[in-house]
Amino acid sequence: MTSTRDRMLSACRKHIGYQERPDGWTRFGQWYADRHGNQAFARAPWCAAGLSYVAATLGLGKVVGEFAYTPSWAAWFRDNGRWHQSPKAGDLVFFDWQGTKNIPAIDHVGIVEAVLRDGRVVTIEFNTANACMRRVRSRATIAGFGRPAYPDVPVKPSKPKPVNPTEVAVKKLPTLKRGDKGWHVKTLTYLLMARDFAIDVEAIDDTTFTAYHEQGVKGIQAAAGIKTDGVVGPQTWAALLRVA
Repeated sequence: MTSTRDRMLSACRKHIGYQERPDGWTRFGQWYADRHGNQAFARAPWCAAGLSYVAATLGLGKVVGEFAYTPSWAAWFRDNGRWHQSPKAGDLVFFDWQGTKNIPAIDHVGIVEAVLRDGRVVTIEFNTANACMRRVRSRATIAGFGRPAYPDVPVKPSKPKPVNPTEVAVKKLPTLKRGDKGWHVKTLTYLLMARDFAIDVEAIDDTTFTAYHEQGVKGIQAAAGIKTDGVVGPQTWAALLRVA
């Protein structure tokens, strides 16, 4: 099972390598501009808009937040009792490049991917060197950490559709017609017999597709409501094996 925190981190990783256009435009800024009715955001600094975009697309906007101004975002965490100095993976990390650690002086935001033994943090940051990148940061310029109230209930990945091994086998079987030879024809012979289409295996070569086989195949096809051409293709194999 995948937790919502891990989903947030995984979604951020997918954007690593994204770069803003020469004119400063980003898809994240444009998304924020459209949502808030101010096109100036389309070419504005986008560290907060990038994280807000990821959270919103995962349905986590209410717990992660949606901001363009980093001091306001940090203050939101503080006012909700979720401002910390001890980081955990999934926390938002707020930077003050002057090292004052004051919320009004915050310049930048990222998300903590991992905490190293020496106290440094591995981050994913939007709008760092005009791109989305993974960084390793010391604590010197970190003002604090906002901890989203990620839902406690893990999200189960969607289960793949169960595979019917017979359906897989049918797709691998060859097309057979009168005159064909081989062990697949022998399989056909005994499938026809199992479906009560009488074939005298004592009188014919059961590895050769004969007129008797063709007659039996047409009977199977007619009963299954498929084209009665006497040729054994995927639909006819499915009817013989009672898959369809």
